[in-house]
Amino acid sequence: MKTLAKDIMSTELICIRRGAPISEALQLLINHKITGMPVVDETGKMVGILSEYDIIRQLSGHLCDRETLKNELYSAPIEFTGEPRAIQTTTSLSVIVKKFVNNKYRRLPVVDEEQRLVGMVTRRDLMRVFYYRATLS
Repeated sequence: MKTLAKDIMSTELICIRRGAPISEALQLLINHKITGMPVVDETGKMVGILSEYDIIRQLSGHLCDRETLKNELYSAPIEFTGEPRAIQTTTSLSVIVKKFVNNKYRRLPVVDEEQRLVGMVTRRDLMRVFYYRATLS
């Protein structure tokens, strides 16, 4: 039996809406101990990925000599990576692994036919598959 994205993806997702403030993004990333999350529009369609790097890049240009940031920066809307690389629920494990290796991804969103976010495959999900396969052999 072929292993597909829908078989290994996480479905309990932490997402953020386009236009959310940086402070909300920081809270979600820190409280949920994640390094990135999908960005969705009002209809649930995925429009991008927000990573820790995106926030660091956005705030880095605003550090002043005393290495402080003005409080109002935290209410600025998030800047995220658009045009997300997503996979379908029917993408095979071998294709997923190749994408992770060739692109050094940390996470790959899984979308349905209408491009609505339905899950996420992370490096941890791949580790889980490898672990269970190792224990079964």
